[in-house]
Amino acid sequence: MSKANYTRGGWHRNIKPASKYPVIFAGRNTHVAQVITRGLGDDEAEANADLIAAAPALYEALEALRNGATPETLEKADIALLRAVGIYKQPDHEREAAA
Repeated sequence: MSKANYTRGGWHRNIKPASKYPVIFAGRNTHVAQVITRGLGDDEAEANADLIAAAPALYEALEALRNGATPETLEKADIALLRAVGIYKQPDHEREAAA
């Protein structure tokens, strides 16, 4: 399988509402996408922004699962899915390192 060529650096969305701040960033200042919100309701625009921002995490989780399901890859998949619906859960290893 070939290496994915997307922009690296954790993707995140700008502050809400997406209709006013529609930019998706990689890292601190790299703009990677802009959500077009014309004709969408607020909930749909917010959901689209969350899903786009979660794209790299979803890709990485799917790739990890393809290579074999382990407790760590399943946690990565769970976190990616939560991010895709606008909920962020800090991974256990990050939470433990911060303690």
